[in-house]
Amino acid sequence: MKTSKKKLLSTFIKISISFFLLYLVFTKISFSEIWNTIKSVKTHFIILSLLFFVLSQWISAKRLLLFFKETGFDLSNKSNNTLYLIGMFYNFFIPGGIGGDAYKVYILNKNFKWSIKTLTSAVFVDRFMGLTAIGILISILSYNLLPSSYIFWIIPIAIIIILGISYFFVKYFFNVYLNIFNKALLLSLAIQLLQVGSVIFIILSLENSTINFINYIVIFLISSVLSIFSFSGIGIREYVFYKASVLLNIDSSIAVSIGVLFSIITAMVSLFGIMYHFKGPKFYLSDDDQM
Repeated sequence: MKTSKKKLLSTFIKISISFFLLYLVFTKISFSEIWNTIKSVKTHFIILSLLFFVLSQWISAKRLLLFFKETGFDLSNKSNNTLYLIGMFYNFFIPGGIGGDAYKVYILNKNFKWSIKTLTSAVFVDRFMGLTAIGILISILSYNLLPSSYIFWIIPIAIIIILGISYFFVKYFFNVYLNIFNKALLLSLAIQLLQVGSVIFIILSLENSTINFINYIVIFLISSVLSIFSFSGIGIREYVFYKASVLLNIDSSIAVSIGVLFSIITAMVSLFGIMYHFKGPKFYLSDDDQM
C-alpha cells in the first residue's frame, strides 16, 4: 500500500512538472506560433525522422534482450519486441499506472517466475548504459562550446572519466553484466546516434537556412537525461529547448517545435503497444518461439 501511494505521488509530481514547464514555455512563445511552425514541416523529412526513431527503439529492445540473456533469461526475440513495445505504451500513455520498466519485470516474473531482483537489475543497467552513451556524445559534441585550445585534452579526459565511472560501477555492483559491457556500450551509442539522426531530420523538416545542428543536438541529449523528472519527457524537453535557445540566441519557436515533434513521434510509435496490450500477448522462450 505504501509503495502504491509513493508511486502515485511520484507520478503526480512528474505530471505536475510537465504541465508547469509547458505553461512556462507557452507563456513565452504562443502556441499558435509553434503550431504554425509545425504545420509547415516537410513530410518526407518527418518520415525519415520516424524511421530513425523506430530503428533506435528496435536496437534498444535488442540491448535489453542482451542483458536478459546474460542472466540466463532466454526470452525469444519476438516476445522481447512485443514486451518492449508494450512497455513504451505504458510509459507514455498510462500516468499513475505501472511504468513500462516495472511492467517488463512484472510480466516476466509472472510468466516465467524469474527473479524480480535480477530482472530489475537487467532493466536498470540497460538504462544506465544509455546514460553512459549520452554522456560520451555530449562530451564529444561539446567541442562546439569550448575554446579550441581546450578541445584536445578536455574532451578525451571527459570521455575517459565517463567510461571509467560506468565500467567500475557495473564491475562492482552488477558484475554479471561485465562480459557484455563493450557490446552494450556500442549498442547504446548506436541508439543515441539514431535518435540524433531523428532530431536532425526534424530540424531539416522545419528550417531552410544553414543552422548549427550541433547546438540543437546537444540540447536534445541534455533534455533526454533530464526527461526522467517529468512524465514521458513532456515539458522538460520543450523547456530545455526553450531555455537553451535563449542562452544560445537561436530561434525559440524552431527549438521548441523540435521538442514537440520528437514527443509526437515518440507518442505515435508508443501507441502501437496498445494493440499487443489488449490482445493479451503470450511470451515465449527462444526454443518455443512461434515465429
